[in-house]
Amino acid sequence: MRRRSLSALLLLGAVVPFTSCGVSPSLTSITLTPSGYSALLGPCGTQQVVANFTAMGNYTRPNHAAVTRDITNSVTWYSYDTQLVTMSPDGVMSVVTCANPAATGFDASTIISASTQGFHGIIQTTATIKLVEPTATTSAISHVVSLSVVKVSNSIVSAKYIAVGKSEDGTLVPLGNAVTWSSSNPQAVRVDASGVARAMTGGNATVTATYTAPDGSTAVGTTQFGSLAQN
Repeated sequence: MRRRSLSALLLLGAVVPFTSCGVSPSLTSITLTPSGYSALLGPCGTQQVVANFTAMGNYTRPNHAAVTRDITNSVTWYSYDTQLVTMSPDGVMSVVTCANPAATGFDASTIISASTQGFHGIIQTTATIKLVEPTATTSAISHVVSLSVVKVSNSIVSAKYIAVGKSEDGTLVPLGNAVTWSSSNPQAVRVDASGVARAMTGGNATVTATYTAPDGSTAVGTTQFGSLAQN
């Protein structure tokens, strides 16, 4: 009897680690990248800031290392003030208010969130969006040090892109039409002055946006546009 009990314990010890590995990891937290933005408002009637957020899910299970997955397209995005910013289902933030020429030193803040079902129920995380009204002395647009290209819409054969600048302090700057667009393969993909890329034939191309500041410095951003089959 004693030998049989010992054998049963040894068998149980061999089975438990094996079965625990069969347990799927559970979502325990969400991390947003970036954790927040400061955005300069552009004049009314012009293109405002648009930016991408990425939601990374952190999954855990007993006796295993944590797993991180991109869940940007599966979380629920929410804006706490849709008169300031809106969120698309794929994590694109759009500023929907604009600068008031009569305002001086005005700024406003709101919160966006990403949430989904997790191990302990609904898991949510937030990021703060600060909107800054430009003053007469604001020169952030002259000090753009980097540029990102954001896709705001697409169809089977085309995509609309917007260029957003970033100043030295990390503030996002709306550039509107102050950029030039080009394609590395115009026979396959053409891009017009407004940032709309169109597939002409099968093939890939790098779409490039270039901003030239009043002092002659430049900032460049790129994105990839695929073939007809990919778009």
